[in-house]
Amino acid sequence: MSLAFDLKNPNYEFIKTQTKAESAVRELLKNQIVAVDIEATGLEPYTCNMVLVQIATKEKSYIFDPKTLNLKIIKPILEDKKILKIMQNGKFDYAFIKLKLGIEIDNIYDTMLAEGVLTAGYKVSKSLGALAEKYLEIKLEKEFGMSFVNMHTNVTEDQLKYAAIDTLILFPIFEKQKTFLDKEGLVRIAKLEFAVTKVVAEMELMGIHVDKVKWMEIINALKKKRDIVSQKFQDEIRSLYPSNQFDLFGNLSNVININSQVQLMELFNKRLKVEIPATGDAILAVLDHPIAKILREYRGYEKLISAFGEGLLEKINKKTGRLHPDFIQLGAATGRFSCQNPNLQQIPRNSEEAPFRECFTPEKGNLLTVTDYSSMEMRILADLSGDEKMIKALTEGLDIHSYTAALMFNKEYSSNFKKKYPDLRQISKPIGFGLMYGMGSSGLARQIDVSKEKGKEYIKLYFKSYPKVRSFLEKMAKDAVRNGWSSTPGGRKRWYRKPERNDPEYTKLIANIERQAKNHPIQGTNADAIKYALVYVYDRLKKEKVEGGITLTVHDELVCEVREDQAEDWAKIQSEEMVRAGELFIHKVPVVSEPFVSNVWEH
Repeated sequence: MSLAFDLKNPNYEFIKTQTKAESAVRELLKNQIVAVDIEATGLEPYTCNMVLVQIATKEKSYIFDPKTLNLKIIKPILEDKKILKIMQNGKFDYAFIKLKLGIEIDNIYDTMLAEGVLTAGYKVSKSLGALAEKYLEIKLEKEFGMSFVNMHTNVTEDQLKYAAIDTLILFPIFEKQKTFLDKEGLVRIAKLEFAVTKVVAEMELMGIHVDKVKWMEIINALKKKRDIVSQKFQDEIRSLYPSNQFDLFGNLSNVININSQVQLMELFNKRLKVEIPATGDAILAVLDHPIAKILREYRGYEKLISAFGEGLLEKINKKTGRLHPDFIQLGAATGRFSCQNPNLQQIPRNSEEAPFRECFTPEKGNLLTVTDYSSMEMRILADLSGDEKMIKALTEGLDIHSYTAALMFNKEYSSNFKKKYPDLRQISKPIGFGLMYGMGSSGLARQIDVSKEKGKEYIKLYFKSYPKVRSFLEKMAKDAVRNGWSSTPGGRKRWYRKPERNDPEYTKLIANIERQAKNHPIQGTNADAIKYALVYVYDRLKKEKVEGGITLTVHDELVCEVREDQAEDWAKIQSEEMVRAGELFIHKVPVVSEPFVSNVWEH
């Protein structure tokens, strides 16, 4: 493909005076599309600095020097809703530009996100180098990218060329991607992702406050309980070993290392005479032995401590005193978010032993407003399948799991069904959720501790209760195998690599496609709804002039931190916007999102 610029000698202007900056802005404002990029001394906007800001046309890149210029001058370009800004990983550049210059970039096209939408389900790189190679058959020299990290010297000509190419290359990639987005009917979903980019950048900048003292109290309490269980484990197995050793203080030493797979295997297979292939939790869970139960209890505490220990507190930003996690918009092939550094999505629901969510608190003078979708994926399943009984239960506000159990086991539904038949309800609940994730009878059997045959029987009873759910899930599975993709009602696609017939694992691979295809329309629609909600809530915060912002999203939940005297009124609006987003996709059952206001994330 012929380029509008010379890859060896790109046309650029390095601007260091205000007069030249004014001239460049006048030229850039004549364009309907520009490319935007920055180079920085690191990844974190609160502690790192911008080295360069590049804004380009198809033919020329204007490189602005933040050290010598008042860059507020580029505000009319970046905030103009009529000018499209092509960016690669736009939330990164947005965060720096917003924090350092107070400018909010509007009307973004993100090549990285566009590629994510176009290749959902495939494991492919979405880096700028990978996109240039895929669409333009060009290998970019990316080694200069790292030269800006911790940089304190003047920029070199090679660095300027690199920076210029980073913007100029975005135009031909954009043109190619646009064609594919049109062809695959993915323009609407891509536009949603682009709109969310700005909201995610703002959410990451805002971050969330953590009560460090309370956090450490929980960790220390867990460590004490872990150590008690560890000692109990050693005491229980001590008689199986002929000699016991003492430490320097005359105390009995540990018999074995509880964290050693080799020693644990020797314990179970040779001394306890329990033949197991490994000591993973799935195996120990079905092993009816007191030592296995103690080991699982120990590991439960150890997992909580290692996942949520001091390491999370170390990630608190020294400048802001808050956590600023990295939210990945397309963290899953379904379009669902993932989160890292730290992963706040894995913080468990509060329990008596580990009430970690109580540690996430607002700053003084603020409150948290929390809204989530009630039984959202169940509502999506009811709507997409059109199953009359499931629609009836959700429309009438019945306890869906009790209602399902009543249908399955031929019992009368009542408001106190949960108290009367807790065991039956406990069987129906994992089936409802599990089938949405393509769970089979073996998975169900393990989860509710029954035989595989019993698991099969329960699934049959479930599908007999909701026949249209069965036909919907089967159709999704067959369509995906035939087409090579599945889709949400909003148009989000997920692709599958179909195996060759002679592949020895053909049956297993096809079953995997079918499992993923059953889940994609449900989880993907949930992802679509929460992303529209993010955009709606962000826009409404501005419209209502509420002091605060979105601080966190976890799957189908939004958390805002707002001024204390505005919190009650805002919580209702936040809930309204959540419902409005959900109603874009769900029409046959009500969308429910109850708000609550608190000084902690979750009681």
